[in-house]
Amino acid sequence: MITSFNFYYAQPGQEDAVLRQRLRACDIRDNMGVPRGRVLGRSAGSAELPDVIWEHQFDNVDGHHADMAARAASAEFEAIRAGMRKLCRRFERPLFEISADAAATAQAPVSRVVALDWIFCAASHGDQALAVAEQQASLYARLGFARGRLLRLITPGNDLPQVVWQREHADMASFEQTMARIAASAEMKIWPYAAEALAARIERSIWNVQ
Repeated sequence: MITSFNFYYAQPGQEDAVLRQRLRACDIRDNMGVPRGRVLGRSAGSAELPDVIWEHQFDNVDGHHADMAARAASAEFEAIRAGMRKLCRRFERPLFEISADAAATAQAPVSRVVALDWIFCAASHGDQALAVAEQQASLYARLGFARGRLLRLITPGNDLPQVVWQREHADMASFEQTMARIAASAEMKIWPYAAEALAARIERSIWNVQ
């Protein structure tokens, strides 16, 4: 199973316009009879990260390619793409493989807040970074939290995270309660240091489901 992301980096002052354009694109997907996917707007995290994310899961890469072909065949969708290019300073469409252990718990039934930890490292360190993230997710589970979804980059690209750890929360209150409990765990505090030994940088971010 894979996750397809669209990362939208808005031109200065165009963040809201990018979000509206992406939501219009999802409406067009509805009209085309393909899944609309999910749109995330960044509410906390580095300005180096995307401002808006679109995501959707596919069984395999062939499913992603079929979806791409359907979009390309729609003049209405292509017009949305042309408009988006004017609003963005950068765009990326990476694919990530979903860790087998996380596939069964890919998304909470009702999720309004998403936490994403991004591990930027050399591709040669990606498997090691994934192993560190898997240890952290397992510790999360032992503490009684959903372990979330672990994603490993499978497409090339510049300045993209090799590993993403994604956790779902019903709302901001639920996220804050989780963070308060995590802050009290000495074991959880080890995570950033273990990952930093492999990574050029680690980015932690919070996203609102639109």
